[in-house]
Amino acid sequence: MTPVLLLDSNVWSHLVLSELTLREKVAAQLASLRLSYPGAALATSALCVAECLVAARRLSDAADVNRFETIFKAQFNQPDLMVVPVNDQVLDHAAALRATRLKLAASRGSQMAGADGGKLLLPDAIIAASCLEFIPSAILVTENVADFCYLEDGVSKTIADITVASIG
Repeated sequence: MTPVLLLDSNVWSHLVLSELTLREKVAAQLASLRLSYPGAALATSALCVAECLVAARRLSDAADVNRFETIFKAQFNQPDLMVVPVNDQVLDHAAALRATRLKLAASRGSQMAGADGGKLLLPDAIIAASCLEFIPSAILVTENVADFCYLEDGVSKTIADITVASIG
């Protein structure tokens, strides 16, 4: 089965909005990752599409808004990119993932999100659930690895045992 690399919003933002040196660094890291997974398909969540459009639309210069929104839309409309819809199945998986993490965090008395507190934010749960739409699960490519990891009995684990690749 062909592996799938699911790119998080922060990867797209770096590829489009960041300064040239960071764009080049992230592009090189992504190219290297693709060499590690020959023939890997690229995917993203529809939630990531929305988050990137928000990033473009919150810019203060109207010309920049139009330019970056156009670039993002072109990226997300590439024929070789799969955009995972945020449908009932993804939302159900996301709710289950978040509820499980919230219960665990509560059992530890935690009020914090992330690996230290154990909570999983809903957007991150939706992105993780989007990875589960593939068999085997997509490899999540993100700068924010800690958002998808937690400690259990001193062992670092990932949400739903997805593979998370750090980039950025």
